[in-house]
Amino acid sequence: MAKQNISVTLITQGEHKFYSGTMEIELVAITCSTNPREDDPVMGFQRTLDESRAQSIADYILAGGTIPSSIILSAQIESELSYNSKNKTITFNDSQSSFLILDGQHRVFGFRKLLNEGVKYRVPVIIYNGLNPMQEARIFIDINTLQKPVPKELLLDIKRLADRESDDERLLDEVFTCFEIEADSYLFNKLSRIDKQRGKISKVTFYDSMRPMLKEFNISNTDRLYKIINAFLIAANDVSEDHNFDLSSAITRATLFKILMAHSRAIISMISDGNSEDLEKISEHKKYLLRSLPGSFQEIANSKAYLRSVEILDRKLLRRNLTI
Repeated sequence: MAKQNISVTLITQGEHKFYSGTMEIELVAITCSTNPREDDPVMGFQRTLDESRAQSIADYILAGGTIPSSIILSAQIESELSYNSKNKTITFNDSQSSFLILDGQHRVFGFRKLLNEGVKYRVPVIIYNGLNPMQEARIFIDINTLQKPVPKELLLDIKRLADRESDDERLLDEVFTCFEIEADSYLFNKLSRIDKQRGKISKVTFYDSMRPMLKEFNISNTDRLYKIINAFLIAANDVSEDHNFDLSSAITRATLFKILMAHSRAIISMISDGNSEDLEKISEHKKYLLRSLPGSFQEIANSKAYLRSVEILDRKLLRRNLTI
């Protein structure tokens, strides 16, 4: 066990004082644990965390990724941490039990996976000293409950700006944009791109509802897909008006939207089997929706069982009224 020292800035916030600095990931990996009090903090580390998530962090670093957020640590007695105010440095033992990780457990686990890769990589650290177990627990709770995650909708949009979209996400964004901006879009002013809004369909809900279409159908032209789905929705609205149901307002309910989108796949398949040129015709979608939607509006509007509701609509679609 050797002594290590790093340059730091001493910061005071209320009753707490902590040090802000940077450390090589190798030093972080060999001095930090999720539970320094375990008999074997290394194995304890691996038992409590998700290895696949840690591996993805290691791969991200190897690919040249950047991690600007701080690892938050609490110095333990074993660290024998001391502060030199003149040199603005802290000195501590490089023991596996020196620091308890309050935030950044998976990042540190990822660092550990790079120990034999010869990677040189510095990360910011925040180090508390002199905390008792209750104070550590309270800070851990504060970090993990007061931080609000970034909305998934915003992440999807940022991935587009960062050119990190998958092929499916790129296609879905193109279709979403069509519904967002086209003047004839049934969903015009009913979509929310970057967050969840009451009375609007979020981008996450839209993607979840439309993604199965990409897997089921060969989508090469997103403009055509837009026209087909838009024709389906307008036809569904026509049927709803004939049966005194306000689909225009109800369509923004996530479950109802997902049910209709799932049901549209069966109708698209049936129209395509007849003549694929008819897929953009509202009248063709309406012809089939008149089999399945009448008598079903209230049930799908109040549905809590998405798959069951789709199954009922698909069965009604296949039913024929035969005269013998």
